[in-house]
Amino acid sequence: MASERLKTHIRGLDQRIGGGIPEKHLVLVCGRAGTMKSSLAYGIMHNAAKNDGRRGIYITLEQSRESLVDHMTNLGMDPKSITGNGGIIVVDLARLRKESEQKDEKAPMDWADAIVTIANNYKLKFGCNLFVLDSLAALYSIHEFKNPRNDIFLFFDKIRALGITTMLISETTESDKLYFGMYGVEDFLADGIFHIDLEREDRNVNLFLSVVKMRGTQHDRSYYPLIVEKGNFEIVTS
Repeated sequence: MASERLKTHIRGLDQRIGGGIPEKHLVLVCGRAGTMKSSLAYGIMHNAAKNDGRRGIYITLEQSRESLVDHMTNLGMDPKSITGNGGIIVVDLARLRKESEQKDEKAPMDWADAIVTIANNYKLKFGCNLFVLDSLAALYSIHEFKNPRNDIFLFFDKIRALGITTMLISETTESDKLYFGMYGVEDFLADGIFHIDLEREDRNVNLFLSVVKMRGTQHDRSYYPLIVEKGNFEIVTS
């Protein structure tokens, strides 16, 4: 029996990944700074809420809720345009993060467990079935993973136990090879990877999207030009 899928509503992409992201997958949305990782993840959630009646939780450690909503609205993704059963709950942990960084606490907050608990509470209370964490890099700056390989495995495992489709925004790093997370283990642990890359041509900077990995799905790993216009995302395939 074919697995249920979360449509990304990125024009040209869903048919190339079997109809969308397999339900309950944990997917990394990766790229360098300025590659619209947050916008892409929010866009998938926004269009799933607007078109499919999905309910999602977006936890931000980077921007305030007001800043995030203003930015997405300016891109054509106004949460007020979502009607019916769908919706997005934006949880602002950025302010709490700043307050924590300013304090010298003897017993620091367990951010990893707090994030999982918050996501689970919203899942149970509001029926959320889609979760975005923005971002892993911000989490790493405030939460100490003493044994990264083991601790990140456990963190990912707790998120999987929520039983909801998850996107984690991650920074790419480069040395002799391309890594899709700070510790070089995230790509092995994730079920899927969306990689957004930049290419400069004269004075223009263009975005390209590749599905590097998607378990349970036949797909190519080509990089396709990514176009963003009025809240709609599209890959150019011809």
